[in-house]
Amino acid sequence: MSDTCNLQIRLDSTLRNEAQTVLAGMGMDVSTAVRIFLRQVVTDRSLPFRPSLDPFYNPANVAHLRKVLDDVRDGRGIEEHALIGEER
Repeated sequence: MSDTCNLQIRLDSTLRNEAQTVLAGMGMDVSTAVRIFLRQVVTDRSLPFRPSLDPFYNPANVAHLRKVLDDVRDGRGIEEHALIGEER
């Protein structure tokens, strides 16, 4: 048997709990998932996914969201609509 060691990481407890739930549904625990991840890193000599920034936070979208929020705060562009099934 090869030498083993412990790996200790810090992460948000919500992330850990959500990951545990997802992984349990796949029939594994977090330690197994980390071992699979690291084995794939070694095999591929790269990350097993392509890291990228969330497009939601690109500068153009953030600027648009700020403008929309300012419009809402200032009462611009707000129209009242009846709910489905609601008569006015």
